[in-house]
Amino acid sequence: MASSTLFLLPLRLPAPPRRLEAWLRPGDQLLLLEDGVYNLALSLPEGVKGFALAADCTARGVESPWPTVNDAAFVELAASADRVVTLTPSLLA
Repeated sequence: MASSTLFLLPLRLPAPPRRLEAWLRPGDQLLLLEDGVYNLALSLPEGVKGFALAADCTARGVESPWPTVNDAAFVELAASADRVVTLTPSLLA
């Protein structure tokens, strides 16, 4: 059985990340939160689902083309994933 990872991206990326696709695998999920909601133009590999935290989109005046989730759904995503990884600048450099 394949494992899944929920990746959290809480920061605005100044440029397209060079290593993002190296982290994401089919079955994984990427959740944009905090200033990460400014990255909604990211292109995800096939089989990776992207979400944005609704409250952070609202707080920043961002309209998300990705599905949005509330706090309860965020907890469900985290609880159902095999791993949760927060992407930091050093991981994406």
